[in-house]
Order: sequence, then C-alpha cells, then structure tokens
Amino acid sequence: MRSKPHIASFFDQEDRVSEREFQVPVEQPLALSINEQPAAVIMRQPGDDIELAVGYCLTEGLVGDVSEILSARHCESGPDAVNVFIEGTPPSHVRRVGTGCTDAQESPESLPDALTPGGEVVWDAADLLSMLPQFRDHQEQRRQSGGTHGAALFDRSGKLVVLHEDIGRHNAVDKVVGHCLLRKVALSEMALVVTGRASSTMVTKTVRAGIPLLATMSNATSLGLELAEKLGLTLVTYLRGKRFRICSHLYRIATPSAEARPEEA
Repeated sequence: MRSKPHIASFFDQEDRVSEREFQVPVEQPLALSINEQPAAVIMRQPGDDIELAVGYCLTEGLVGDVSEILSARHCESGPDAVNVFIEGTPPSHVRRVGTGCTDAQESPESLPDALTPGGEVVWDAADLLSMLPQFRDHQEQRRQSGGTHGAALFDRSGKLVVLHEDIGRHNAVDKVVGHCLLRKVALSEMALVVTGRASSTMVTKTVRAGIPLLATMSNATSLGLELAEKLGLTLVTYLRGKRFRICSHLYRIATPSAEARPEEA
C-alpha cells in the first residue's frame, strides 16, 4: 500500500469547516541487509523495494560496479526487508537513512571518480524541455496523494524510460537506477530528471551510477554545483516550462544559439 486515507477538517474562504477524507503517502522502514548482514534502514514509500535496494547499493558506494551485485530478494521475515548479495565484505555498521538525505556528508575520500569524456551524448534543448510533460503524465502517486518526489530516466532522444516516486527524493533516484540495473539497461546515455534540489549527495549518486546529465525542477546547493563541475556532470536546474539553467559542462546540451548560455530562471 503506497497511500492511505486520512480524515481532517478543511477550512475554506467562506469560513466554513467541513470534514473530508484525503490520501497521504505511506512511510515505512525498509531493512536492507547485505550478505545477510544488516546494512541500512531506509525510510521509504513501499513499492519497488528490490530496485531501491540495488540502486542504493550502487549510488551510496557500497559496491563499485553493478557486476558486484549477485542477487537481491525480499527476506523471509516479510515485505519490509531486502537482502542483497554482493561480492566482497558488507559494511560493518547499520545506517539509518531518512526520506530526505543520507546520514553523512560526502568527504573527499568517498567521492566517486569523475565521468570520463569521450563519445558523449548530446541532448537538444527541445528534447530536454519535452521531458517535462512526459514526467508529469506519469506522476500517478502525486496525483493520488501528493507529498512525493519523482525521478525519471530519459534516453538520448528525450523519451521516458522509467519513472518512480517516493516520499524521499534519494529513494526515487535509487529506484529508477535499480530498475535499469536489474534489466541491464545502460545508464551512460541517460538523463536523470528529478523534482528535488541538486544537493551534493544527489550529484554524487548520479555520477556513481554513470549518468552524465542531471536535471532538476528546483535549484542546486553550492556544494552540488561545485561537485558537478569537478566530477564532469552536466547539471541543469530550474527545468520549468520553456526555460532552464545549464550550470556545468554545457557541451552536452545543444541550444539554438551558437553559444550556449544558462537562462535566467
């Protein structure tokens, strides 16, 4: 169950109070084990938990490559626990991850390697803008209950590949990444579009997954911008309507003008 009803009193402009039922997104913990050892407790919206677990392992640096993940399945204890089997040694401590951010800031030692230029995919500005209506058309949970973030992957022609929603923006990213990893869909020619801000952790997750372009409908943090430039990630912010900002590595975006310039939001 991804949402459930709740009853509250609504106050309107006519000073009337009425009792109505509305939907709220469900929040429950997911216990993640690696090689049967507790590794993390992730607060998430139930659903697509295998994808979430696999994507989390890669984007949080628990594995260096998807080839290190041998299998993933729900535990016998119930639907709120997933066991991922990997090559090597699992982490030695349990992390509790909220729906907003990971439990620690990125340190220089934990940063992923920068994306390697060469044979780069270039997206037309028009294709980037065409992603927005596709995104909105597939936000089923947002229409039903609101209160969710979305993340979607688009191919080099701007066509939607997969979209997932969750109460946590990082969880939504891990779900779409895990979806592609489990189906052996390459991420190196994908664009990731998200509703949440481009924080440092969002940027590092994107780079660890090997995705060259991150676009957000919101803003970026200062550290997110610095890391995007340093790690070779094309970062687009304020993707709204017919406008967006290109904040780093703009050579991956083809604009109508000869010289690509960030737009004012």
